[in-house]
Amino acid sequence: MTRRELLRLGGASLVYTSLLNSRTLAAATGGGRAAGADHLFVNPADLDLIRANARTPLLQPMYADWAAQSPDALAQALDVFEASGNIVRDFGRALFAFEHSLTVQLIEPTPAREASLLAAIERILARPYWDYFRDGGEEVLGIQRASFATVRLLYAREVLGDAISDELDQRMLRNIAEKGCQACFASVQDMDHPETVKGWDFDAEHAGFYDVSMARWPQIFGANNLRSAPTGALGLGALALRGHDPRAELWLETAVASNARFLKLFAADGSFFEGLSYLEYSMRTALPFIDAHTRLVGDVDWLEQLNWEGMIDFTVAMQMGRTPTGDPDIVNFSDSNRSGFPGWISRVGDMTDNPLAHYAADYAGHPFFFYDFLWYRPAAPRRSPPARLLNYRNDQNWIVCRSGWEPEAAVLAFAERGPANHEHADRNHITFKINGERLLQDHFGAAYDRRHDGWKMRGTAGHNAILIDGHGHHYVDGTEGTNDSKAYANILDYRDEGDVVWWTSDATAGYIVENYHVTQVQRTVIYAKPGTIVVFDQVNFRYRPQTVDARFFPDQRDGAARLLVEGPRFTLARPAATLHGLVASNGDAAPRLSRLDVKPETGDFPCVEVYSPVGLSHHIITVLNATPGEGAPPPALSAQADPDGNWTVRAPGLQARISPTPFAPKVSLL
Repeated sequence: MTRRELLRLGGASLVYTSLLNSRTLAAATGGGRAAGADHLFVNPADLDLIRANARTPLLQPMYADWAAQSPDALAQALDVFEASGNIVRDFGRALFAFEHSLTVQLIEPTPAREASLLAAIERILARPYWDYFRDGGEEVLGIQRASFATVRLLYAREVLGDAISDELDQRMLRNIAEKGCQACFASVQDMDHPETVKGWDFDAEHAGFYDVSMARWPQIFGANNLRSAPTGALGLGALALRGHDPRAELWLETAVASNARFLKLFAADGSFFEGLSYLEYSMRTALPFIDAHTRLVGDVDWLEQLNWEGMIDFTVAMQMGRTPTGDPDIVNFSDSNRSGFPGWISRVGDMTDNPLAHYAADYAGHPFFFYDFLWYRPAAPRRSPPARLLNYRNDQNWIVCRSGWEPEAAVLAFAERGPANHEHADRNHITFKINGERLLQDHFGAAYDRRHDGWKMRGTAGHNAILIDGHGHHYVDGTEGTNDSKAYANILDYRDEGDVVWWTSDATAGYIVENYHVTQVQRTVIYAKPGTIVVFDQVNFRYRPQTVDARFFPDQRDGAARLLVEGPRFTLARPAATLHGLVASNGDAAPRLSRLDVKPETGDFPCVEVYSPVGLSHHIITVLNATPGEGAPPPALSAQADPDGNWTVRAPGLQARISPTPFAPKVSLL
């Protein structure tokens, strides 16, 4: 039977005539609202712990914010949605309000909040559909909003329990099946069998949401974090619907297979190619299903499907101290902007008996979801990060080196990768933070839509990387959204000497796509902890001489950065730290002030640009050293070349020789 034949089974008269009492079935099959081991989310035995979690230092501020919202706030959020019809923005906000109010009701139940939640359920069920994706203009697909609604309604069944009548519970299950599971199943099937797709699009109300071609979106979504959302919701819904709906076993089988396929997107070492924020998204959509499936079915060893402990290493290594507001700061390559929520990190710690995970829940956890209250384990044993994570190179070939784990510690990160969804044009890009200051910034908030000026933030010109004749390496034009480009870079050499680390990355393949004359674009980075960085750029051309620029952006989100150029020297100053630079080259390279060319409303992104005039061969040395505060005397920095083109570099904590070779420079510590 094909998927489209199954869709025609959707009539309630066929599917639900044999429904039994939901409470009886739940107890018998392990779905629904039953207590003990049969729960999807809320184990009644954990209620005291869940309520205690709301008083912990980590979660209490978020709980206080949620509890401060009156029961009427949920109805108001639904009013806004019903007035606008905007599923992307306003339905999403209403579902968050629903989740928050459910959690408060779980921890501190009141009759007024219960009544508001029951009324909200009726309004959600009354919607004709829960998502804005379509196939062939008619078939409703479930990607984000339908999956979100499905999971929150399943959560509501456990939070509200007997407050939900049998009649309402059966209507909830019917809606979960038709508007949730069937839509999510259709999406997963399209990802698995794109040859059957008639054509993805948005519904009429959301037709202008993006200006994109969706011709390849089933394949693109099927190979990134957006496979996880419909898969996880489909699996949870199928578990609840076993015995209620004849399609449930097929849905469950599909969810298991799709989830296994999704987990294969992780590298062998547990790192995730889309970065930390999309790892978080993946875990909030995949892990609840994995958790419930393990308890209720148990026929898949999910621990064997992924390097879970390596994923915790990745989460810890991608941390970058704290933000000015005290939240975890992260290495925000690409579109990442937030660390992981502590609930999933703790849950993985329980699954793997890994004390580093429980440490990471506190160190890296940014509370955001109801799972935080369910899964956080403040009393579990904790272990600080091991020394091996001080210099971290993962299977994505991302490099993160640090002087320590305290908030003021130095962290240097380097982006080298192949094509990936959500990527930026950032090959050989570096970012650096010390004393709580992002002295070399990876900008936050690039636009997802090519029509917006913020799309320019995705380009090489917005990164601490190389421009050739004012242009970066290959990047997508946005016609398919933030899909993968054709740009590759490869680490040619990597050496770890503890407090001194160096590597060479070759990004020639990324630039030659747009510029036939390029024969070499290599960047060698030497990092002497905590504050000295040497960047050696080699750019060569075949026939046509061209200019080369190496850009260095400080954090200017608060307007507090000051940039200064004096001859071959420059400074990037922030209130708590200053980066001093010295430029030398085999030509006439020199620093100058520049900025990313965007509209003022997009932001202000000043930079120091090391400009090397037209030539066939460019060897550019930029020696950098960070000092605390502003106004510190410039450190002693030098870079000198001998007649054979070998460079001797001296800076605080470092003396090194760089000898160019046809393959990669040879670096020797002196």
